[in-house]
Amino acid sequence: MSLDILKKQLKEEKLQNIYLFTGAEEYLIKYYINAISKLIVSEDNKEFNYVWLEGKTEAQSIIANCETLPMFSDMKLVIARNTGLFKGKKGSGAESAAGGTGKDRLAEYLEEIPQYTCLIFVESEIDKRMKLVNAVKKNGLLVEMDYQKPADLVKWVIKVFKSYNKAIDQMAASYMVENSEYAMTELLNEIDKVVNYTGGKNEIDIKDVQTVCVKTIKSRIFDLTDAISEGNNSKALSLLNDMAALKEPMQKVMFMVIRQIRMVYRLKLLKMQGVREDAAAKQLGLTPFVASKVVSVSRNLEVGLLENAMYYSLELDESIKTGKISDRIAIELLIAAMGRK
Repeated sequence: MSLDILKKQLKEEKLQNIYLFTGAEEYLIKYYINAISKLIVSEDNKEFNYVWLEGKTEAQSIIANCETLPMFSDMKLVIARNTGLFKGKKGSGAESAAGGTGKDRLAEYLEEIPQYTCLIFVESEIDKRMKLVNAVKKNGLLVEMDYQKPADLVKWVIKVFKSYNKAIDQMAASYMVENSEYAMTELLNEIDKVVNYTGGKNEIDIKDVQTVCVKTIKSRIFDLTDAISEGNNSKALSLLNDMAALKEPMQKVMFMVIRQIRMVYRLKLLKMQGVREDAAAKQLGLTPFVASKVVSVSRNLEVGLLENAMYYSLELDESIKTGKISDRIAIELLIAAMGRK
């Protein structure tokens, strides 16, 4: 919701004086800092009116930079990143006694920040209980920039390709998203590869994407579950060996395989209730590529087998935790169990 408010403010060119950006999506943080900067600071006087404070910073230093008048401009921009001011010390509650005075002074200052200053805090972590966070929310805008939903990323990928005068179909865009860790910067790099590879070709399909994009663990998990559903244990074990050779954490592989099994199980239950495959996939919030994979696997596996696999995975997890077997052995046992249809 707060991101929508920021978009509206930028569109209307009506910015607030205080922002707090937090979250894991670095691309969005950089994008919106740049968007605000373009509205406030011109390139001609940027050296006078653009201040970047990086790392642990005293509250008084931030206040001093905010108080300095802009030069040859109506406004100035102050960015304070990872200051450490928005985290409480462990074992001392939301606020710590040491350093509390500086944070309190900054919280009070946000009530009276000059109209000529736009202050953006960028923090990887914040304690929402803190007085300083509440001061930002009262006098400015807290914007959480987390990884976007897969469905939104698919739309964004299509939009980016369009900016290159290229059209990518939904399945190919969905494959790109699901083959990533949902990080937009990573996706941009993959888009650039596809654009350069395809040259003058205007219509991008999934074959183009698969040719260029590096196969990630997520993509290999889809291949693994395909092999399991087909009862092809030798192929499944071969894929597992490939992932081990690539130093993929076996614990992560196990987790992702079980997650896929649960997804297929949920789809099967919806189908048993009379829901169409496409409607079931939509209800589960699956992107086109994932939907195609889950639907395909669901046609080969019975509900009983999926239920047994989920129960067995709990037993295997317990055996791993007690040191009876390794993660690798657990996955091999699960593959073998599911292969006995």
